[in-house]
Amino acid sequence: MTNPSNLPLVLVTWKDANVGGDDVVTLDNVSAYHKPTIVHTLGWLLKEDEEGITICNEFYDEFYRGRTFIYRPMIMSVDPYTLAKPRKVKRASKPTSPTATATESTH
Repeated sequence: MTNPSNLPLVLVTWKDANVGGDDVVTLDNVSAYHKPTIVHTLGWLLKEDEEGITICNEFYDEFYRGRTFIYRPMIMSVDPYTLAKPRKVKRASKPTSPTATATESTH
């Protein structure tokens, strides 16, 4: 069985094409839509070559799903990503009040 912890976890920043089927575009506002959308996708790196990169964000049994293929010219960066285990919150000790200390020392 493949274990996802043996695969690198990466954050891919890439330029996605805009498709807006419901957008109303005019010659006056087309400039607002005439650019790619910057997307950040996190997942296990399954394959990377000259064509592009394939990552998946879910793993169960022996299967990966949530697959994203990103064409190489669209990729801005591929950065290793490390998950950190949550730290336990340390409770601050309460300072003793001067009154309590003075009372305790007189007894």
